[in-house]
Amino acid sequence: MRVSINVYMDLAGKLGWSKRDLNIDKDKVTFKEVLSELRDLWNTIISNLDEYLILVNGVNIKLLRGLETEIYSDVTIDIFPPAGGG
Repeated sequence: MRVSINVYMDLAGKLGWSKRDLNIDKDKVTFKEVLSELRDLWNTIISNLDEYLILVNGVNIKLLRGLETEIYSDVTIDIFPPAGGG
């Protein structure tokens, strides 16, 4: 299965990449399993996971099953860091 992960703004700068494509030898995984494939991303966001906007094919994982959200083939995951301003 192919999963595309896009990260944005200062998160991309912190990680040193903005897009990763993963090929996983399963038909279905959880978002947590996808994160575990990318240790740099896991280590950066896991302690403050609720502060990030994480979309799976445009749907917030908070509206799905959070870390246990099921991921199938040809999915795009977009991760936006907390934004400040004013």
